[in-house]
Amino acid sequence: MLFVNYILFALWLAALIVAIWATEAARMFARRMKKMHTRTLPTNFTPRVALILPVKGITPHDPDTLAHLHALFALDYPHFRLLFAVESPDDPILPQIHRLRATSKIRTEIIIAGLATTRGQKVHNQLAAIDHTTSDDEILAFVDADARPAPHWLRALVIPLQHAEVGAATGFRFYIPTPASPSGKPSTASAVVSVINAGVAALLGPYTRNSAWGGSMAIRRPDFFSFGVHAAWQHALSDDYVLSFIVKKKAQQAIAFVSPCLVASVANFTGASAFEFAARQYRITRICEPFVWLTAVASPILYLSALLYTSTFYLRSLLLGTPDHNLLVMFLALYLISIFRGLCLLQGGKSALPQHAPALSRIAFWYTLGYPLVAFFNLLALLASATSRTIIWRGIRYTMHSRTETTLHRATTNTAPSLPPHSTTPSREPTPPALATHDEART
Repeated sequence: MLFVNYILFALWLAALIVAIWATEAARMFARRMKKMHTRTLPTNFTPRVALILPVKGITPHDPDTLAHLHALFALDYPHFRLLFAVESPDDPILPQIHRLRATSKIRTEIIIAGLATTRGQKVHNQLAAIDHTTSDDEILAFVDADARPAPHWLRALVIPLQHAEVGAATGFRFYIPTPASPSGKPSTASAVVSVINAGVAALLGPYTRNSAWGGSMAIRRPDFFSFGVHAAWQHALSDDYVLSFIVKKKAQQAIAFVSPCLVASVANFTGASAFEFAARQYRITRICEPFVWLTAVASPILYLSALLYTSTFYLRSLLLGTPDHNLLVMFLALYLISIFRGLCLLQGGKSALPQHAPALSRIAFWYTLGYPLVAFFNLLALLASATSRTIIWRGIRYTMHSRTETTLHRATTNTAPSLPPHSTTPSREPTPPALATHDEART
C-alpha cells in the first residue's frame, strides 16, 4: 500500500508541475495582451501584400461571415490586394463579395479554384490564389473567413518579416461565444471550446515552439517557394502545420507570434459540432505533430487523475473516521491553480479584445470553477482522435496518410464547376502590367 501511495503522490506531483507551468504560460499571456495596447506600430515597413482568403459559402457554423468580410475591406494598410479563392462560381458567398467590392477602392480578385482531387479543398483554393500572385507581391498573407481582424491587423502581421531570421509570422484566434438563447447565455459547448482554444493561444509568444495558424499568417513570397512550402502543399490537408514544419525544421527559421494579431472568432457550437471540431483538429495534430498530440493527451490525464485520486481518497478517509487533510490540501492546491490559470486566460482575452469583454465574462465559470469538466471534454476529444486517419471537413472526406500526403473521397453526386479551374473575376480597377506577369518561382 505504501508503494501505491508513492505512485499516486508522484502522479499528483507531476500534475501539479504541469499545472504550474500552464498557469505561468497563461500569466505571461495575460501580461503580453495587456502590454500590447501601449505599443505603437511602426509605419515604415509596409511591403506589398497579397491577402488570400479561401472561403466557402455561408453556413450555420459561420453566422458572422459577412462581418468578417466587412473587416477585411476596412483594413488600414496602404499596399495590399484581396484574393478571394472559392471552389465554385455558384458559391453563395460570391454575391456578398461582389456587393462589398462594388463600393470599395481595394483591389480584389475572385479565383474559382475548382474541385480539389489530391489535397484539401482549402489548400487547393489557396494554391489557386497563389498562382495569381507575382513578384510584385512581396508578402503572402492568409486569413480565414471565421477570423475578424482589427484594422491594424495586417500592418502588425508583416512587421516581423523585416527581420531575416523570421521565416513566417502568425496571429491566433480567441473564441467569443455568441448567445444561444433569449437569456443571452452562450451554449455550454461554445464556452468549452473557448476555454480549450485560449489554453492553446497562451502557448504562443516569444518562443521557438511557435506554430503558424492558417487563419492569420504571413510569409515572404520568395520564401514560400524556396523553402519548399509550395511543393509540400501539393498533397496536404493542413496548410498551417505543413508551413510551420517547413519553416522551422527545413528552413531553420523562426515563426514570430504577433500579439496584436490575436483575432476574435465567433463560437456558435452545439455539443455535437464542438466534439466533431475538437476531434478533427486533434486528429490532424496527431498525424502532423505526434509529440504535440501526446503532450496534449498527457496533460488532462494527469490533471483529472490527480483530482480524482485526492478527492476519492480524502472522502474515503472521512468515511473511515481517519480524515487525511493532506489529501484535501493536495486537491485544493491543484484545483485553485487551475482556477488562477483560467482567470489569467480570461484576462488575456479581455485585454486583447476589450469589445468582447462582456461576452467573455458570461462564461467565466467555465474558465475557472468548471475547468475540470472542460478538461474531461478535452480528453474525450483527444481519445476520439487517437485511431482513425479519416477526417470529414466541410462535407468532404479525407484520409491523411502523413503531414504532406492526403487522399480525398468525394461523393459521386458532386459536379464540376461551370468555369474552368483558376478562372478569375478581377476588380473594376485595372490590374497593373506588373501583376499580369508570372515570375520564375511560379513555374
